[in-house]
Amino acid sequence: MTGNSWRDLVTLASCLNGHIPKEANWDGIVALANRSLTITSLAGAVKEANPHLPEDLSNYLSMIYRRNTDRNCRLKAQLGEAAASLNEIGIEPIVLKGTAILASAVPEALGARLLTDLDILVRPQDMREASNALCRQGYEVALSSGEGSWPGNAEYHLPVVLIRPTDVGSIDLQCRPKGPASFGDAEWLCGDSCVVDIGGGRVRVPTAFAQIILFILHDQFQDGDYWRGLLDLRHLLDIATLARASSVDWNGLRALFASGYERNAVETQIVTAAALLGLDRTAIRGVGSTARIQFARRRLQLGCDYLRAPLTLLTLISEVAHYRSWDRFGGEPYPSKRRELVRKARELRRNFRAKPPGKL
Repeated sequence: MTGNSWRDLVTLASCLNGHIPKEANWDGIVALANRSLTITSLAGAVKEANPHLPEDLSNYLSMIYRRNTDRNCRLKAQLGEAAASLNEIGIEPIVLKGTAILASAVPEALGARLLTDLDILVRPQDMREASNALCRQGYEVALSSGEGSWPGNAEYHLPVVLIRPTDVGSIDLQCRPKGPASFGDAEWLCGDSCVVDIGGGRVRVPTAFAQIILFILHDQFQDGDYWRGLLDLRHLLDIATLARASSVDWNGLRALFASGYERNAVETQIVTAAALLGLDRTAIRGVGSTARIQFARRRLQLGCDYLRAPLTLLTLISEVAHYRSWDRFGGEPYPSKRRELVRKARELRRNFRAKPPGKL
C-alpha cells in the first residue's frame, strides 16, 4: 500500500456509503476495493448514485456488478437446493454472514455483495445427517475433521467443507460459531432468527442484531483480527448496513461479552465501523480507552505490515490477564494437558501468520 492508504480507505468507505467524490484517486480506490473484496459493493454504490465517472471506470464497474449478479443468482439457487434437501430430513438450516445477506437481498441489489462460499449452520446432532444429505445431492467432502473434533468438546464438530464441480461456491457446514463459550450453544440463533423461503427451501435468517454479533465473532475472535490489528472492510460495511436498517442496542450488545479482552475486541470493531462508515452516535458511547487505542493501532499499521508482528505481541501482553478467555474455540480445554499445550502454542503462532485475502 501507499503512504496515503488511510486516506484512500476513508474515500473508499465514503463511496461505499453512497458519497461519490467528484475527484479522487480512482486507481488507488479501485485497487483497495479489490484487495478488500469490496469491489462489487463499490460497483453497487456507483450504480445507485449514478455519478459522472471516467468511461473506462464506469464500464469496468458495470461489468463487475453484472458478473457478480449472475454469480449470486447461481449461489442463491444453490442455497435453495441445499436447503430443500435438508428440509426433507427435518433440518431447517441457519444461514450466516454473507449467506444471510444473500438470502435477504432484493433482486436489484443482488450483485452488491461478494461471497466466497455459503455458510450454513445446523445443530451439532444434525451434522452427520446434513452432510450425508448434501452428498446425496452430488457434493463431495473437501475438508472434515470428523465427529468430536471440536477441541475439548466431543459434542461439537469442526466445519465441514463440501464442494460440487458444477457450483460457483462451496458449502461451509457448521454447528456452532467460534468465539467465546457463551455463544457456543447455537440455540440462541434459532430464537433470534426468522424463516425465509428461498428457491423451494426454507432457511432461518438471523436478525440484524444477531448478524452483527456473528460478524464480530468471525472477525475479532475466529480470524483474530483484534490481536493482529487487521480489519475486514467488507464485514464492517455489512455491520453498518445492518445497523442502519434496524435499531441496535449497542450497550446490550457489548454487555453480552465479558469485560476485558472480549469486550475490548468488540468495542474495537464498533469504533472502526463508526469511524469509517458512520454508525449511530450511541454505538461508541461509553467505549473504553483500550478500543480507541486499538483503533489508532489499526490506522498506524495500515500499509505498514512490518508493524503487525510487534504490535500483535504488545496486544497479547496487554491482555495476558485474560489469557484463559483467549481461545477462539470458546476456552474449552482438552482433557490431555499435553494436547492442550500443543494447541495453545499453535493458536499463538496463528496470530503471526500471513495476512489472508480480504484483510487490510
